[in-house]
Amino acid sequence: MKPRKETFVQIVDDYVQEKRAIGYRFDKGPRTLRRIVDIQREIDHGAPRLSRELVDRWIEKTPWENETNRSRRISVLRGLGEYMVRMGYDAIIVPKRLTIVKDYDYIPYIFSDRELGELLGTVDQLCATGISTHSDLVFPVVFRILIGCGSRITETLQIEKKDVDVENGTLSLRNTKNRKERIIPMSESLVHRCREYVCNSQSISSFNSSQWFFPNKKSTPYNSGTVYCLYRKALRLSGISHGGRGKGPRLHDVRHTFAVRVLNKWVRDGKNLTTALPYLAIYMGHEGLTAGQHYLRLTAVMFPELIETVEKEYGWIIPEAYHEGD
Repeated sequence: MKPRKETFVQIVDDYVQEKRAIGYRFDKGPRTLRRIVDIQREIDHGAPRLSRELVDRWIEKTPWENETNRSRRISVLRGLGEYMVRMGYDAIIVPKRLTIVKDYDYIPYIFSDRELGELLGTVDQLCATGISTHSDLVFPVVFRILIGCGSRITETLQIEKKDVDVENGTLSLRNTKNRKERIIPMSESLVHRCREYVCNSQSISSFNSSQWFFPNKKSTPYNSGTVYCLYRKALRLSGISHGGRGKGPRLHDVRHTFAVRVLNKWVRDGKNLTTALPYLAIYMGHEGLTAGQHYLRLTAVMFPELIETVEKEYGWIIPEAYHEGD
């Protein structure tokens, strides 16, 4: 049933409200949409439709803009057209080939379940040899938090003892990138490892004298560089090829992998991603939905059998201008 709307302006206002309701900041989009409204008023006199004439005029390249800016401008109209068709209006959708903008060159590496298992096993073996003070206790738990919770390495290393609630199975991240505290759940197996870690660390003076959950021998948090060196060595011994500086897989790709695995499960379970993506954004500590949308695209790429479902059900969520990074 076609919704009760009378003017193009009302449709555009509803579109902006929907974008913001599902987590977009959508600051620049409304300015572009106001220009579209002005042209639509001239061509279609404010009627509730998106005509071919308007689309043809809008996609023309102006003398003062480059292809990237043109593509971004066009992507706004494409998003509006998809919304109007979804809501039952007469609208022309801009072809996808005109709107793709690639902002980053790096494509995250998504680890398979087997690779994650091998990586953890190798970390355990390396730590057992005594890389640093009680490393056999610290780093296996650090890597399990990275893999099981999707936290950033800096957030993880700056967890305080008071932040780990083994009774309720939660982890508080206070020292975060966006300065917003997050409380995230832990699996039963991770809670068990944290309990073991605390119990086995009681005899270590640096642990007892420190506020930090993962203190080094000076009772201060470990440097992320120490973890990265261990990670690179574990990759090599696990047979996971590294492309060199800037090529990956980066340590941060463990976090990307977590997000893609969550989305993979949600898609398979038939969850409504329109409402679920904002929760993922909050859980991961993102400001908006851009990263979540990119993860959705990666989910379709990494799990080909889900492509049809993702494109059919949630293609409208994914902007054509996409980011290959977090």
